[in-house]
Amino acid sequence: MPSDSHQNERRKHDRFEVRNLAIAVPNKPSSQVARIVNISKGGLAVRYLEQTNWLGNADAIDILVNNSFLMTNIPIKHVSDYKVDNQVSFSIISERQCCLQFGPLSPEQQLLLDEFIVKYGAGSS
Repeated sequence: MPSDSHQNERRKHDRFEVRNLAIAVPNKPSSQVARIVNISKGGLAVRYLEQTNWLGNADAIDILVNNSFLMTNIPIKHVSDYKVDNQVSFSIISERQCCLQFGPLSPEQQLLLDEFIVKYGAGSS
């Protein structure tokens, strides 16, 4: 797995932690939601309960925040997926982190992404 400094060097956009509960849902028949942990104009990272193949063959996701924000059919490309350390030492629940790169976004999707980052992004991660 590449070091964080290597990933930071490859990133073209500032990445922001997401302070509200925002979820991503792959566009596939049966989907589990994942919590968005950080986002940039180029992509995002999500965490989900460990299971097999969260993203599957999906090539797009939806982003939701309560009833206040919805962005649909966002084209994505899978970058990486790995197990993350559990912050609660006695927990038996395992989490994974999936990193996704955005594909070409429509002008409307670009505006929604900017709105999402302004409303729900907090500092650089």
